[in-house]
Amino acid sequence: MAQLTPLGLVKILAHVTLIMVIPIVGGAVAGLVLDGMLGTSPLCVLSGLAVGTLVSAIGIAWYIRAGVRKGYTGGSPGDATG
Repeated sequence: MAQLTPLGLVKILAHVTLIMVIPIVGGAVAGLVLDGMLGTSPLCVLSGLAVGTLVSAIGIAWYIRAGVRKGYTGGSPGDATG
């Protein structure tokens, strides 16, 4: 199993934070802009948050899959599906 250093753990935390924050905040901001243009408050904001959350969940799943392939979980690389 691959060993993680404290710096490696900080990098993982930073990646996870970016994978989650950017799509969710981006979806909310895009929703605010669209709501301002279309006058549909809060429909577009809620839709943007939902899409951002879905994108974040997919990004985290891909990140976990990559970690499994690198051997960070103690499983074998063949344990990852897909």
